[in-house]
Amino acid sequence: MTSATAPHGRAVGLLVCLMIALSLAHGVNGALLPAWPAGLCVWLVAALLAGSISRFQKVQVTIMGVVGLAGLASGLPRGDYSGWPQMLEGNQAILAMLASVSFLRLVARSGAHVGERLPRGAGAIAPTLLAVHLFGAIINISAAFVVGQRISADDSLTPLQAKVVTRAFVAAACWSPLFASMAVALHYVPDVTVVQVIKLNLPLAASLLAFAAWDLRRDAEVAHFIGFPLHREALAAPLTLSTLVLGLYSTVEGWSVLTIIVIAAFCCVALLRVRAPWTETRRLLWHHVDKELPRMGGEFALFIGATVLASGVGTFAAAHPPPWVVDPATAADGIPLLFLLVVATLCGIHPVISVATLASLFPAHLTAPDVLAAVVLMAWSITLGTSPVSGTTLAMHGRFGIPSTQFLRWNLPFTAFGLASGCALLGVADYLGWA
Repeated sequence: MTSATAPHGRAVGLLVCLMIALSLAHGVNGALLPAWPAGLCVWLVAALLAGSISRFQKVQVTIMGVVGLAGLASGLPRGDYSGWPQMLEGNQAILAMLASVSFLRLVARSGAHVGERLPRGAGAIAPTLLAVHLFGAIINISAAFVVGQRISADDSLTPLQAKVVTRAFVAAACWSPLFASMAVALHYVPDVTVVQVIKLNLPLAASLLAFAAWDLRRDAEVAHFIGFPLHREALAAPLTLSTLVLGLYSTVEGWSVLTIIVIAAFCCVALLRVRAPWTETRRLLWHHVDKELPRMGGEFALFIGATVLASGVGTFAAAHPPPWVVDPATAADGIPLLFLLVVATLCGIHPVISVATLASLFPAHLTAPDVLAAVVLMAWSITLGTSPVSGTTLAMHGRFGIPSTQFLRWNLPFTAFGLASGCALLGVADYLGWA
């Protein structure tokens, strides 16, 4: 969250709560309520909080907006208005999830006590990586926030802590069935066998974690690193949230993972505060609505900019598709596509846009859909924590005040290793006939 306090206080906080409610209603029953009312709340909140964001964020959002509007304008002569409704929705589902997860601050430090000594130094790197990765595979970006909140000092992370959290989190994007990346891959690539994709990409996740542990233990600041404690009290919030998400995911059909996380986040807060005095809980809730939610100006501005950018680039890409067919027949054939997707994401094209554009180039029947889906997920995982306009770096920017451009410098070696590992894995899979 941004550090500046909004001048509108409770009004903004209540408007964010309304946005969460409208987004949740759409997620539970999209036929009953469309997404645009929640999106309208997003735009109103962003407008009210525009004065609270930093100059750097204003420049970043302005650039994204100008490029996005230029792309949208390119479709007007052809009568293509398809990107405008997407822009109105304003990434409402992601922002509703981020705002809901922010309420976990009421319980994220439930096991903390004065004088508690958190694990420190090189020995704390691997356990923290593993905790973020495993929780992230289930509760998505919530894991980065819960762990980051626990190990942070004054709601800010050191560069080394930020690298640990982001690298561990994004490594799960290539295999977790609860990630948005998997949902997108299954939506655009037909006839995918999820188990086969997970089996192919789990070695990549393992190699990314191993590299992160090796590389980050050599960091100049490792002696001062503060990691995540693995005792019962500290694990209460992430374990409860993970259990709720898995339970809802396995029993309810038709809800997106983002909708499930919103419901699970509030249930988690209620369960972990059930024994606390109601007057104290009410005071904390109102404080969060009055003071904390209005500090989300960074998140709302950045995701509004990302929405406009994605809409514009998608409109332009639909009008100028490459003149070839995408259909890798073997795992080795997916290597050039992996390079292309990684470069495109680093250049600012969101993976969703890349995959949607690729879908228009698929033949009627894909030769190896599992390979194609695995390559898409590899590219997503490799670049998610590095691209300055990815949802992960934008969310970390908004929540912990870390400029998203810093992640490009910090995590570029991680992306380079991931690309090399992905190519090697595809080559080995082709040679051994795994895919």
